[in-house]
Amino acid sequence: MNAHDARKALAKLAEADLIALTAHARERNRSAGREPLTREQIRNCLIRGDITEGPVRDIREDGWKLRLTRMRGPERHKVSCVLLCDRLVLIITGYEYQKRSR
Repeated sequence: MNAHDARKALAKLAEADLIALTAHARERNRSAGREPLTREQIRNCLIRGDITEGPVRDIREDGWKLRLTRMRGPERHKVSCVLLCDRLVLIITGYEYQKRSR
């Protein structure tokens, strides 16, 4: 799978809301400076974000590992996920980092 095919598959699954979050993605350590993302922020990152790493074959699941980044206004979101083709997107982690100052 190449990045172009992964983008199309991610957008299709995210628009259908076929997204599953791990416990780690739901509960981020705020004291480490990484704020957890809402489901809507994760969904928007999957649809409109840029692939910054991958796709790489995942050894645990029958899927592809990816990392996406979306910078919008004062926010920077990063999402790591596993794309399980034609089934769902498993979100490993998602967080907001380095809020830009105005």
